[in-house]
Amino acid sequence: MLRPIFLIGYMACGKTTLGTALAEAADVEFVDLDHQIERQFGCSVAQIFATRGEAAFRCAEAETLQAFAEPSERQRIIGCGGGTPCREENLQLMLRSGLVVLLQANREITLQRILDAPGKRPRFNGLNRAQAEARIEEDLAARQPFYSRAHRVFDSSELDTAEQIHRTVEKFIIEFGLTTKYPAK
Repeated sequence: MLRPIFLIGYMACGKTTLGTALAEAADVEFVDLDHQIERQFGCSVAQIFATRGEAAFRCAEAETLQAFAEPSERQRIIGCGGGTPCREENLQLMLRSGLVVLLQANREITLQRILDAPGKRPRFNGLNRAQAEARIEEDLAARQPFYSRAHRVFDSSELDTAEQIHRTVEKFIIEFGLTTKYPAK
């Protein structure tokens, strides 16, 4: 039985992009917690926050995390929302159940990814560049005590082109000893 690998990190650090690419290139199952919760509720995370509140979302998040944290026959990569590890009980579950990997992208890249997707990240709606940058800094300072407890750190700055994604996936596979689906060329 294989213990899961939990991908944590700030929004736009590439958890979903990397996890999806790993599922295509390696013999792993990718579970995106936010997508699982959206399926459960039948609406987006933003809509869950707006209609049911953060408490309902966080409760569903903890239950979904618990459901996927168990060891499995196939390697499982779990992409966690940026706030998932900021609840002590969630972080403790991840730390004892598997390998917690903090994805860190260059701050300028993170900012640009957020600005390039208007409307996708409600906390940034209506903010100009300077305000968005200040929000990122504020959020990261608050989350640092949780993020710093990850077992490992992985640079996710290069996930914006197909070539970058390919290189980053190869690096992740080697660094974390994953089995690839395809033989080397």
